Amino acid sequence: MSRAIISAARQISGEVRSSEDGFDLALANNARLVASLLDARREAGLPASVGRGALNRALEAISHGAKARESLLDMHRELAGLNLRELATGDLLECPEEGFGSAKLSVVPPAAGRKVA
Repeated sequence: MSRAIISAARQISGEVRSSEDGFDLALANNARLVASLLDARREAGLPASVGRGALNRALEAISHGAKARESLLDMHRELAGLNLRELATGDLLECPEEGFGSAKLSVVPPAAGRKVA
């Protein structure tokens, strides 16, 4: 494989990881914002209709961010399909064949006799 391809793959790998981390951070920040909006309204004793528009816009931002994150993960899967070792971005697990949401992960072994979904 040419040095140019390896160099480009390594650069893209870092950018993919940075973008994925950025989307996760943005979604987490937006979720905290929604919680703060709800808590502030409740603590002030204001009716639920106060700030309804702002809350709905914040929830829309989360929804759009989640869709954009899915597109980024789809792009990552397509790059992984190129089978360039240099495009690996440090994931702990291989990209699942059926999609990112299908991996069944468990940190705690199931109790004896208990069925795992």
